[in-house]
Amino acid sequence: MITLPNGKSIDLDMLETAMEDSDLANRYFLNLVTGEVVFFSDHLGLSDEDERMSEEIDGSNDYVAIERIPSHEAYQWMVDFVDEMVAPADEHAAEKLSMALNGKGAFHRFKDTLHRVDDQWLQAWYQWQKQAAQSGSR
Repeated sequence: MITLPNGKSIDLDMLETAMEDSDLANRYFLNLVTGEVVFFSDHLGLSDEDERMSEEIDGSNDYVAIERIPSHEAYQWMVDFVDEMVAPADEHAAEKLSMALNGKGAFHRFKDTLHRVDDQWLQAWYQWQKQAAQSGSR
């Protein structure tokens, strides 16, 4: 659990979601006082309350934008996961996952391959990814 200096806790699951989903259309902000993660989506449009909240965020130092994890960093997490976790234990699964990482569409292929290889590696990946996101790197 991560807490703010005032003792309020930050919702790590929501923070992780924000770091994976943030882009030009989906914007996330962390309230530095309450630990709340606020979400806006251009796809959904802004309600009156969203408009009010957006104005509050723009005029306040209590919020910080949550940026997306850079794709090169997320890609390196996948490579490190295969090299450090999968390869020593399951050469066949490591080979399939390594092949999935080649070329355009690697993120999607990697996840598809994880789902097909073994539930053990899928669960291990989610734990690995969560730890990497919380620590800022692996």
